[in-house]
Amino acid sequence: MSAIDTLSVVISAIDGTHLERAVMAAHIAAARYSRHHEIIIAATPPASAVATRLATTRPLVYATYHSQPRRAAYLLRDACSLTSNEMILAFEATAPPSTLALERLLAAYTGQDVLVGMRTPAPTHPLQRTHAALIRRILVSDQVDPLLPLALFRADLTDLLPGDGELAPPLAHLYAIARRRQYVTAQIALPAQSAGAYRTGIADLAALLGHGPARGAPPALGVLAVVGSLWLLLRRRR
Repeated sequence: MSAIDTLSVVISAIDGTHLERAVMAAHIAAARYSRHHEIIIAATPPASAVATRLATTRPLVYATYHSQPRRAAYLLRDACSLTSNEMILAFEATAPPSTLALERLLAAYTGQDVLVGMRTPAPTHPLQRTHAALIRRILVSDQVDPLLPLALFRADLTDLLPGDGELAPPLAHLYAIARRRQYVTAQIALPAQSAGAYRTGIADLAALLGHGPARGAPPALGVLAVVGSLWLLLRRRR
């Protein structure tokens, strides 16, 4: 059943709440769909204790530590720099994908350069829809679910990851650049409940609306952002 020779699983961890579950799911999926794998955790201070325990008690698990909070892009680049295998499976421990989601992604690999997932059914929340639309516009991307921080990609494409100043999610950025450079990319459907995504806030939309190509976004996106904001405020007052 193994289609991937060597696989590095990279997990960004800003806290340790779900980290053990994330490592367990990664190990099960990677052992099934690769011949050799390793798991690398990039841990910020709140996740350090759990990461240390996992790295010292579980085989094939390693950790890199940061003494201060870091953005997702920084953690991802740091962990990827330590990988030694041909393919990288990357996700975040804050809302980790289930074993099912990881296995479906790995099972869909047939030699693509970048493979990403998309939640099915798609999110219907106005804020999330607006957030995703703005990211697609900024990155000039066709990615259906850019808010889902889960991707499988060739290790030699890590130089496509963004710097810390990029507002779009780092894996969405990598997918968009790879697509524009005509690498082989693909998107596969994943059960919505099996994969967590970035939470969208008003601040996220405000930052994106004033960033780069988003300044020229169609008025409809601005209207949708306002409607979503009002909807959220009304919910909070109930």
